[in-house]
Amino acid sequence: MANFNQPELTKGPTNLKSNSTVLVKAYLRQHLKIYRELAELQEKLCTWESKEADTYFQSLQKSADTADTKARTVFFRMMKNIGSELDKATAAFDIKTPTWPPSAPAILDLCMAPGGFSRAALNRNPNASLRGISLPVSQGGHEMLIHNWESDWRIKIEFRDITMLAIEMGLPSLSAIPHNHPDVPSFSANRPFHGTHFDLVLCDGQVLRTHPRQAYRAKCEATRLLTSQLVLALQRIRPGGTLVLLLHRLDSWPSVALLHTFAAFANITLFKPRQRHAMRTSFYLVAKNVRPEGVAAREAVAVWQEQWKAATFSFEEEGRPWLELLEAASEATVKAVLDEVGPMLIEMGEEVFAIQAGALRNASFMKNDGGESGVESGAGLN
Repeated sequence: MANFNQPELTKGPTNLKSNSTVLVKAYLRQHLKIYRELAELQEKLCTWESKEADTYFQSLQKSADTADTKARTVFFRMMKNIGSELDKATAAFDIKTPTWPPSAPAILDLCMAPGGFSRAALNRNPNASLRGISLPVSQGGHEMLIHNWESDWRIKIEFRDITMLAIEMGLPSLSAIPHNHPDVPSFSANRPFHGTHFDLVLCDGQVLRTHPRQAYRAKCEATRLLTSQLVLALQRIRPGGTLVLLLHRLDSWPSVALLHTFAAFANITLFKPRQRHAMRTSFYLVAKNVRPEGVAAREAVAVWQEQWKAATFSFEEEGRPWLELLEAASEATVKAVLDEVGPMLIEMGEEVFAIQAGALRNASFMKNDGGESGVESGAGLN
């Protein structure tokens, strides 16, 4: 029986995921000059002391966790602007519906609040229907800020924790959940908007520090959230539709593995905003002409469901967590994937890395030799 009081899923004799990422970083250093510069800037930030950098990143976290009405409105507008910038660069919100049978555009936003991305998508497609899932405010979620959304016939939102949809994630029934699991009452058999197909699916959820969670979720919530979004998205997107996914650390193995996975059933490109979050590691994967009914997509959904189960139920084999095994790969596999998608990674990643490097290079705290306190492992760059 699994020990659900153990908060760490990354214990084991080796950190396979980190080793996989080392290979990715070495590949990028070898083939991309701008990545070498970015890596040097990040290493500098993480090693020398900068009180100004500490203050900057700590203020970002504080603002996010304790935002007042004015700050929440600013955040909403910022996300709307990022959505518009993304659409201008990639035409992601340019929905082409089938001519027959005729239908209005349909948008699904997972982790929707405060709704800036959805607002931008609706501005582009004013006759579209919009469905959303969002963490309740009572559980630490953001307030919905789309004006008069409750009376807008186009909009319907379900407020729930998207990471607790057990049947959606492949369990046969709620009775399959171990009776000693601390979240037993929180799991749901609900499948929001099941049977509805969407032309555009937005997956830009992030783990919220304001969301109270059981201890076992401390180290694995990002995986649970990402896989939950991906499974819901692929099981609701219309063939030929577009999916927009927020990711972090393009130089990590999980990100490269996702690019490889999506490239098998969609046409993909990458986008990073220039005006906001440029210094951070975040970027967006835009997948067009998604083919959710193909073998590659179905296999991907099955893998994501297994990753969710591993992160949620802490299954272990010989003391090594299944989650790490599922998210890692052998050296041979990493090299094979890089042989296949490496040129695409270099081509699409160059601009992403250049934007982040430029923002770091021009940051005021990078122009000094440091201060009295250290930057905490570049954590503020996420």
